[in-house]
Amino acid sequence: MGGGRRSERNLRHEQAAETREKLLATAKTLFAQKGYHGTPVRAINREIGMADGILYHYFPGGKREMLTVMLHETFDKLGDMIREVNDEIEKLPLKEALEVISNRVLKLFLDDENIMRILFREHDVLDIEGTDLLSKVIAERHAWFASMLERRHERGEIRKMDFLFAAKQFISMNLLYVISSVIGINFTGTDNREDYRRRVIEHTVNLWKNP
Repeated sequence: MGGGRRSERNLRHEQAAETREKLLATAKTLFAQKGYHGTPVRAINREIGMADGILYHYFPGGKREMLTVMLHETFDKLGDMIREVNDEIEKLPLKEALEVISNRVLKLFLDDENIMRILFREHDVLDIEGTDLLSKVIAERHAWFASMLERRHERGEIRKMDFLFAAKQFISMNLLYVISSVIGINFTGTDNREDYRRRVIEHTVNLWKNP
């Protein structure tokens, strides 16, 4: 009997978690397509065939809470993904390390284009906590990148420079690729974005290497 009740509770818990994820995924898609203000709560519920009040059961704060939750979960995942590759990059030659960092930047921001579209479109409704969290993730990446460059300088691999500014510059050049892909306006100045990314890496290596 006890085992049966536990199994039933576990099933209800799994169903609740599944419904919550469906609501978040549906809201994310609709926010990206129609905008935060253009998506009523009723549209989210109807998209997954549920009663109008079900959303508030899982998210009492309504759309605002959903937006905050999806951003926090995304940024937490970004932070985890960034930290996973740090040791790998340290051991690679500079050009290969920059290729991994470039690929990682694109993966982080383009794997979920709906989130990127929401960030671009809905900056006016993002709460301070959410924007601060993303800023923290980016600042942590810059700081790690700068310290990695400084260690390479100490080993004689690259020249002395403003390591933090160099890190920001390289990531910013890759973010131009991201922005061009998400909003459809080509800020890279070239028709071949992959060629742009390759040239960014080659230019950076030549700029940073010891004379």
